[in-house]
Parts: sequence; C-alpha cells; structure tokens
Amino acid sequence: MKEIVRHQLDRMNGQLDLIVIVRKPAVGLEMKELEKSMLHVLKRAGLLKGSKQSVKVL
Repeated sequence: MKEIVRHQLDRMNGQLDLIVIVRKPAVGLEMKELEKSMLHVLKRAGLLKGSKQSVKVL
C-alpha cells in the first residue's frame, strides 16, 4: 500500500500524513486490484487533485 500511495504523491493535494488500515481480505488481492481500491479511497476522501470529498475525513 505504501508503494501505491508513493506513486500517487504527485496527484495528491498538498502534504499529508496518512494512516492506512488494510483489512485481511486485501492479502489475497493482486497489486492492480489493491491500486484500484486505494485510488477509489483517495478520490472519495478528496485527496487527489481534482477530486471532490464525498466522505468525512478526520
């Protein structure tokens, strides 16, 4: 997950501290599936440039 986020740093809004909690079902996923899931979460949180926040971020 750290590597997936690292590759997206140039698309992210500003400097951030992220805490990512990965659930057990993610262990069996392929890298592409993990990346797709992580990008979805980052977009929903409004953390990618041009995306709108659709969930509450603490």
